[in-house]
Amino acid sequence: MYRRIRRHISNHPVAMFFVVAYLFSWIAWTPLVFSDWWATWAPLMLAPDLQTMLFIMIGGFGPLVAAALVTWAIGDGVREWAGQLLRWNVPLKYWVFALLFPAIAVITASVIHMVVFDGQLRPESTRVLALYPVLFLQVFFIGGGNEELGWRGFALPRLQASYSALVASLLIGVGWFAWHLPLFLIAGSTQAGDPVYYYAVAVIALSVVFTWIYNETGGSVLLTMVLHASVNTGGMFYLVGGGAALQTDLANGLYALVFLIAAIVIVTRYGGERLADVEISTKPSRSQR
Repeated sequence: MYRRIRRHISNHPVAMFFVVAYLFSWIAWTPLVFSDWWATWAPLMLAPDLQTMLFIMIGGFGPLVAAALVTWAIGDGVREWAGQLLRWNVPLKYWVFALLFPAIAVITASVIHMVVFDGQLRPESTRVLALYPVLFLQVFFIGGGNEELGWRGFALPRLQASYSALVASLLIGVGWFAWHLPLFLIAGSTQAGDPVYYYAVAVIALSVVFTWIYNETGGSVLLTMVLHASVNTGGMFYLVGGGAALQTDLANGLYALVFLIAAIVIVTRYGGERLADVEISTKPSRSQR
């Protein structure tokens, strides 16, 4: 029976990755969705805010845990899979893009807000902006960057073995967005209060951008982690009310629009087959089957 299970996982590694990622994360987040019941029966006597942060953080490791388990179950090299984190020696322009593109996108959206929709210049306080390096590192390790060995490090190369880079990006984008859905129901999460429809557009569009940088850098998960951290912390650069403004329809819609335009530019410039100027493997290596 054990061999049969492993054979089934080997035949459907990406599907099993999504199943395990969703199960792990949603089991961690479900008690927070039913917060009234959880407050009565919770085994951890923690302050509500601390409890919410802890369980959101644990659930955020779902894609990483799922990728590690499926990689091990199908007999691929866990070390080789994790080694994508060490691909740091890439052209400087990709580091610059990963660090600055999200902030530029947010500033662009806020300028449109001011010019077209008469938004008033109300940047985030300098005290909050001073915390950016700390917040960036937090997100890099436990607030989004930790997902990347799953979405890009595991699922993307396997999907690109069967589909074009664009189709693979869209499939991951939909799965990536849907994975976040319980967080919209949890008070205290960064998704609570966000317009879900614009969030979906932004995530799916960003999936194309993430595929581009992954493929262009020869499969550097490290760079996608940097990009993920930059995206998740970049909201503080919104010039019309700071990060809190991105929970409004107009600001969030403009934010999503800029990411969508970036995705369209990439597809137009590089083509949907590879989303890159370099050759990418269309046959999975041992760690990508």
